[in-house]
Amino acid sequence: MWVTGSAVALRPFNGPQRAILNHLQKMEDSALSRHQLLFGWVDYLLFASTLLVSLLIGVYHAWRGGNSTSEYLMGGKSMGIFPIAMSLAASSISGTTLLGTPADIYLTGTMYSWMPLAMFLCTPATGYLYLSVFHRLQVVSANQYLELRFNHIVRRIASVLYIIKQLFYMAIVVYAPSLALKQVTGINVYLSVGVMLGVCTFYTALGGIKAVVWTDTLQIFVMYGSFITVLVKGINDAGGLGTVWQRNLDSSRVEFFNVDFDPTTRHTIWSVIIGGFFYWTSFYGVDQSIVQRFLAMPTLHRAQISMWCNLVAAAGIVGFACFGGTVVYAKYFDCDPLTSKVIEKADQIMPLFVMDTVGNLPGLPGLFVAGVFSGALSSLSSGLNSVALIVLEDFIRPFFPSIEDQTATKVTKGVAILFGCINFGMVLLVAQVQTILDATLSFNGAVNGAMIGVFTLGMFVPSANAIGAGFGMLISFAAMMWLGVGSQIAKSRGLRHNQLKTLSTAGCASFNSTITAISQGLMKGSEDEAPFVIWRISYLWYTMIGMLIVLILGTIVSFMTGRQNPRLLDPKLLCKFSDCFPSRKIGDSPQNNKTNNIELD
Repeated sequence: MWVTGSAVALRPFNGPQRAILNHLQKMEDSALSRHQLLFGWVDYLLFASTLLVSLLIGVYHAWRGGNSTSEYLMGGKSMGIFPIAMSLAASSISGTTLLGTPADIYLTGTMYSWMPLAMFLCTPATGYLYLSVFHRLQVVSANQYLELRFNHIVRRIASVLYIIKQLFYMAIVVYAPSLALKQVTGINVYLSVGVMLGVCTFYTALGGIKAVVWTDTLQIFVMYGSFITVLVKGINDAGGLGTVWQRNLDSSRVEFFNVDFDPTTRHTIWSVIIGGFFYWTSFYGVDQSIVQRFLAMPTLHRAQISMWCNLVAAAGIVGFACFGGTVVYAKYFDCDPLTSKVIEKADQIMPLFVMDTVGNLPGLPGLFVAGVFSGALSSLSSGLNSVALIVLEDFIRPFFPSIEDQTATKVTKGVAILFGCINFGMVLLVAQVQTILDATLSFNGAVNGAMIGVFTLGMFVPSANAIGAGFGMLISFAAMMWLGVGSQIAKSRGLRHNQLKTLSTAGCASFNSTITAISQGLMKGSEDEAPFVIWRISYLWYTMIGMLIVLILGTIVSFMTGRQNPRLLDPKLLCKFSDCFPSRKIGDSPQNNKTNNIELD
């Protein structure tokens, strides 16, 4: 059987086949109607309560907080370890993880389960290398470093790329839970998108970074509670862990040691661990939404502790999501809802599983939807807050250096509201993607490669100059966007599909033999036209490839155009391994005027 992305590709059918599909459509409509009835008033109450508490947190911090920009964007640099750690975890685990990861495991097997190891490996790299540089400089915007190291042009380029990335990423993470809500309630996707954007924009714009951090802390517990509850019930319904394991083993989904060196193989040990390492390093190391939280803490040591605490929470959610995919398959092992057209996209399989598993228990479907929405809200609020800071520090303050503090705070609130509205339009675009996990990691990987590349070039290559950094970053972005967009277009046209495991409809009443016959017919002809080989590269390699492009081209162009004299650089701008565990206070390092006059407000 051949499946494109998350839906079965169908050719024109004759009379009997059309009748069968019409009957299947009626069965789907009946199933959806049955599920919608199960989302009762208790579920709506629980779901609405999550949104209401998030709003109240924003109102509270708007009331308690000061009017200064530093307080609004940086929390007065007084945030504690626990809320920052939970906020980091919630921001890095969006609704795409809770919906996309189980769907990916269901379709392609368990190789993705190595991802928590990649997250573990990236923690010391980000906490003791990149983060140490930012904390020494005490910058407000991560891109501020690029102006100190290179020039304002490189900083502006990086800021524009970051804003573009955040627009697409926020649209993807807000679209995912809307699919979940539609599956269990029938509420229009765009209506739920509007509600979520409205709520999130309100409390983010009103309460600033403190509201974002504390709502994230609440939302990570909702995510854990909802997912664990559903998984426990699912395991019990399947007949225990042994049954779950055996059914996945029988379908060849249990796969942990694929050591294929072919970069076009989607998930291998190398792509998941090495590619995942660079992906997560780019996210935790140089992403503004993450760096902003680290710099909201008073000391580097406390920020590093929060990074390790975040690892436990974030890796735990990813692990549960991977395990969730095996539990979902154990339920639908003999009647795939994709092939039988009960659902339209693979990303809807987890909500379907929830309704089939706990739909008869009042409140539990609402708890799950609240968990998925919490994941989206945390990522969305982080994105809006960080974009507001980037716009203020990188595009407004340089041209209006004497802007009053209260005015600057009002501007950042206005920017957050503006980008919340823009994101609604972006959802119309991302609704066309095949699977949200693929799309999220593909696009993020493409942009993050250029971003971590230019920061790495600045910190680890003393001879790199501004021309090399700007050229390498732009070429990397263009090349990786061409790769990522081309890959998604190939998928949407059916020219490329994920390397899927077997899916069975043998247990689907009355339709198993017919559906299997149709599915087998679909395999023919799809392999005749293959996409360009570059477009078949696994999305997990995108960040590393983009980073290497910047490092190689940036270094070459720097030497061709007159390399930077390392002796003229402030040592605080470079990352040395001896600085990872400093024996003296950070402030004792050499200083110069360029890094002393950083705007902290």
